[in-house]
Amino acid sequence: MNYISNIILLSIFLTFQFSQESKLDYTILDNNDTDKDGYSDLEEQHFGSNFRDSLSVIYEGGWPYNIDKLDRADIKFRDCNVIPYGNGCECTKNVQCMEASDCEILFTSQNCVPKKGAKLPRFIGTDQFGDNVDLYDLMNQGHPIIIEVSAMWSNPSNLLAGWLAGNSTNIKKMKWWQDNFEEVKTIINAKDVYYVRVLHQGPIKGEEITSDEIAYWHKEFPNTNIITIADPEAKIKTWIRPTGLPCIMLFNEDLTISVPAEGRGGDAQRRRGLKVPFEALIDLY
Repeated sequence: MNYISNIILLSIFLTFQFSQESKLDYTILDNNDTDKDGYSDLEEQHFGSNFRDSLSVIYEGGWPYNIDKLDRADIKFRDCNVIPYGNGCECTKNVQCMEASDCEILFTSQNCVPKKGAKLPRFIGTDQFGDNVDLYDLMNQGHPIIIEVSAMWSNPSNLLAGWLAGNSTNIKKMKWWQDNFEEVKTIINAKDVYYVRVLHQGPIKGEEITSDEIAYWHKEFPNTNIITIADPEAKIKTWIRPTGLPCIMLFNEDLTISVPAEGRGGDAQRRRGLKVPFEALIDLY
């Protein structure tokens, strides 16, 4: 009799447990942050980190996480073998390029170039903390996104990094400097925009960036509000097709281009620098 009673009690207990799990309230789970690490319990369960351990985080840098990112359409980085060609490919007419891209003359070549409304393909790269960051985690998080294409060997890129790290002495000597750019740094440090610095080459021109160099760059030019990410295959640089470094692009929160470096409707040969996207960001705030 005791044996049968125990079986019945176990059955009742398992049924109760199952009913409890099946009624899991995902709204509460999403709003909970048990370990107080800045990520909700739902985000950590989705990613696979331990929501009861504050040392087990999604990103050490505290970057946002998007559990719906895989539901977002990814146009991917296309090659130059089949029309429509990927951005960066040589072309002769607009119809050969992807949607929201044009065939533009860029000094010595003619290439497909993304314009206003073009969506950035999904990109995952190593950040300054050694984490593999998915840029689609920034998508639809309520803030615009700045993407800076740079290289360690570029002197203007060094000046920009120094200014964003708090050293404004040298950059203010440049003829292209504007005092209202300080408003951009205020917006970045207030976390009202996501700022992503993409480095494709290291201190020697032509050499691919390494994860160690990304970490070194962050130590030299620290700013906890900037994601510094490695792109050794130059995928983003090729897709954006800058004509100089650094090249700043302002994206909408869905990672479509809002304002390219040369401005809306501007000459793609001037796809470099920071003036037009910085001023557009200032206007948003």
